[in-house]
Amino acid sequence: MTDSATAVTVMDACGRAGVPVLLLSGPGMGKSSLVRALAASRGERCETVLGSIREPADLGGLPLITDEGAVLHPPAWARRLVAAQAGIAFLDELTTCPPAVQAAMLAVSLDRTVGDLALPDGVQIVAGANPPECAAGGYELDPPLANRFCHVAFAPSSEDWLTGMASGWTLPTSRAVAADAGSKAVRRGEVIGFLRVRPDLLDAMPTDPAQRGGAWPSRRTWTMLADCLPFVRGDDADAVNALACGLLGEGAATEFLAWREAMDLPTPVELIAEPSLIDYATERPDRVWAALSAVATWAASEGTKKAWTDAWGPLVAAAEHAGDVAGAVARSLAVSRPASASVPAAARVFRPMLVAAGLPTAPETEGEAA
Repeated sequence: MTDSATAVTVMDACGRAGVPVLLLSGPGMGKSSLVRALAASRGERCETVLGSIREPADLGGLPLITDEGAVLHPPAWARRLVAAQAGIAFLDELTTCPPAVQAAMLAVSLDRTVGDLALPDGVQIVAGANPPECAAGGYELDPPLANRFCHVAFAPSSEDWLTGMASGWTLPTSRAVAADAGSKAVRRGEVIGFLRVRPDLLDAMPTDPAQRGGAWPSRRTWTMLADCLPFVRGDDADAVNALACGLLGEGAATEFLAWREAMDLPTPVELIAEPSLIDYATERPDRVWAALSAVATWAASEGTKKAWTDAWGPLVAAAEHAGDVAGAVARSLAVSRPASASVPAAARVFRPMLVAAGLPTAPETEGEAA
C-alpha cells in the first residue's frame, strides 16, 4: 500500500513521463482531494469525469455534421483542458464504468484523444477507482484498459490523516527528480538486460480473469517503467517499488528489482570513458547486455556524431569475450547512425555483420580509404 507522499511522487514521475496513473482505494480515502491538490499546487485545472454518469460519447465525442463533413465534437471538459494547455484529466469511479464506457476511455488514457481533439502534452491522465467489490455496481477493468495505467494502491496512514487534519491538508512534497539522458539510458538498459534473462516476462497476461484487471507485464508496461524510473531517485525504495508493482504486478516487479539491485551498472558516460569498468571475460552476460544497451540508448538520445562514435568503444572492448552480446548491441547502435557518421576504424570487426544485415555503416569505416 502507498502513503500520500509516495503517491504524490509516483503521480509526479508518471506525469513527467506521460504515463497514466490509477489510484485505487476504498471509499473516503481522499483520492479526489489528493488529485485536486496536486493540480492546485501546479496552478493547473483539474477536470473530473465521473465514469458512473458518463456515456461513451462523453469520451469519444458526439457526432456532428459540419460543412467539412462529420466530426466527433469533444465535450466541454476536454475543450477547457486544451484551452489551458495544462492540467489533470481525472477519470473518477473507473470501476463503475460499464464495458462500453471503459472502451471509450482507451483512447483518452493512452492515445490522449477525446473525439477528434488531442489533449496537450501538459495534460496528465489520472484515474480513481474503488475495488470492484466496494464500488456500486462495480466492474472489473478490461485487460486493455488496465494495462494502460500505473496502478497505485493508495492507503494514507492514520498519521497522514492526522497530519493533514492539523495542517489544513497541505499536499506532501513530491520526491520526483529531473531526468537526464544518462539516467534514461541506464533505466532502459536495465529493462533490456533483465528481459534478456527472463523473456517469458515480456508479455505475461495473467490467466486469472480477476488479475487481468490489475497490473501485469507487457511490452507497453515495460516501456512505461523504463520511462518513469529516471524521474525517481534510485534510493527512493518506496517510489521505485510502487512504480514497478504498479506497472508490472508484484511478481514480475519483485524479480526485476532484485535483479536490478544486483547489477549496479556504470553510467554510459563512465563506461565510454573507461570500458574496462566491466571485465567482459568474467562478467554475467545479462549485466553486459544491460550496460552496452544503455550505451547504445544514450548515443541514440544524444543524436550527435561524437556520441555515436564514442559509443563504439565499450562494444569493441566487449567484442573478444562477449561477441554475441556486443554484436547484437552493435546492430542497435548502427540503426541510430547520425548523418555523415562513420563506424570507427577500431570497430571494423562489426562491419561485415552490419553490412550483411543491411544496416547503415556509412560508405567506409572511418580511417579507411574512400
